[in-house]
Amino acid sequence: MGLRICFVTSHPPSRGRLSEYSVKVLRELGKLPKIERIFVLSDSEPEGINSPYGPRVDVKRVWRADSVASLFKVLLNVLFLRPDVVHFNVHFQSFGRRRLVNFIGLSLPFLCKALRVRSVVSIHNLGEKVELKEVGLKESLLNRLGIRLATKLLTLASTVTVTVRSYAEFLERTYQCTNVEFVPHGTDRIENPPGPAPVNPHRTILMFGHMAPYKGLPLMLEIFTHLMGKMPGLKLVIAGDSHPNFPGYLDHFRRSLPPNVELLGYVPEKRLPELFERAFVVVLPYLTATGTSGVFHLACAFGRPVVASDLPEIRELVKEGASLMLVPPNDVESFCQAIIQLCDEPQLVEDMRTRNLLFASSENWNSVASSFERIYAEVATK
Repeated sequence: MGLRICFVTSHPPSRGRLSEYSVKVLRELGKLPKIERIFVLSDSEPEGINSPYGPRVDVKRVWRADSVASLFKVLLNVLFLRPDVVHFNVHFQSFGRRRLVNFIGLSLPFLCKALRVRSVVSIHNLGEKVELKEVGLKESLLNRLGIRLATKLLTLASTVTVTVRSYAEFLERTYQCTNVEFVPHGTDRIENPPGPAPVNPHRTILMFGHMAPYKGLPLMLEIFTHLMGKMPGLKLVIAGDSHPNFPGYLDHFRRSLPPNVELLGYVPEKRLPELFERAFVVVLPYLTATGTSGVFHLACAFGRPVVASDLPEIRELVKEGASLMLVPPNDVESFCQAIIQLCDEPQLVEDMRTRNLLFASSENWNSVASSFERIYAEVATK
C-alpha cells in the first residue's frame, strides 16, 4: 500500500498565496511510486476547476480565503480521509488578508497534532524576517507576538521544511526546532531555453510577479525614468496582476505610466517563454523579501540575468549557486548602473545565463517532489 497524503494549499484558479508553487509540486508528486493518493484540500473559487494531475490526485475545494469558519473544514476532511500525512504549504499570509484568519490557518498543524495526525509543514517565509509595514501590517507588539506564537505552533509539526536555508538555522536557534529541513523552492526545466535577448536600441526590462507595495513598483518606474535619459528606446514590461492581499493595487498606476511602459496584467504559463524571451534583464526591486523569489527561479530557467535588491533571502540564492547582480534596496542610481553594465558587457550576460541555467537544472521540481516523498515516508513511520 502506498502513502495517502492530504495537501493543504491555495490552488488555481486562485493566484498568489503559493498556488503556482502547489501546481508545480503536485504535477510531480502525482507521478511518484510511493504515493497512492493525494487529496488536495484547497481554497474554493467560483467556477473553479480541477487541474489534470492524473487519477491519483483529487482536488477538494474546502476552504475560502478570509473565512475562519471554512478553515475548520480542513480538519473535518482530514478526520474523514484519515491520511498517513497532512502537508501544509504555507506562508504567514497564506489564508487571506485578515490577521485572525491567518493565525487560525497557521494553527492547523498544531490542531492536527492534537488529533494525533502526522503533519509536514512547508514554510515559505517567516513573519519575523519581514518588514511588516511593507506587507500592509502595523509594526506593533501584538502583531509581533502573534507571528511568534504562530511560528512556534508551526514548528510543532512532525517535520518542517523551508525554502531558504538560513530559515532552518533561525528556527533551530530561536525555537529549538530539531525537525526542520531545507528543501529548495524548485525551478522549471525548460527544454529549449531562449538565447540571450538581441542587443538593439529597443531593449526590454521585465518586472514580473503579483504586484504589491513591497515589490517596489514605484521604485522600478523611477529607475526606468532615469534610464530613459541615457538609453533611448528602452522599454519596461510589467507583467502580473495585483496581489490577492492587495486587490486593485495596479489600478493606481494605470493612468500615470511613463511612455514605453507596458502593463500586461496576468500572464498564463503558456505565454511565459514569449515573455522572458523579450527581456534582456529581469529586475526585482523588492523593499522586503517574503521568502525566496519564485520569479527569480523562473528567470534562471529562461537563462535571463537578474538585478535585485540586496536582501538576505535573495543574497542566499547566490550562495546556492545562482548568478545575479545585487544592489542596495531603494537605491535608484545603483540599479541604473547595474542595468547599464549588463548592456555594455555581453560576456557578463552570457556568464550569468550559463550559471543560472545550471542552477535551474540542479533545483528542478522532480527533485523537490522526491524530497517530499522521502519526508512523507519518514513521517508516516514515526
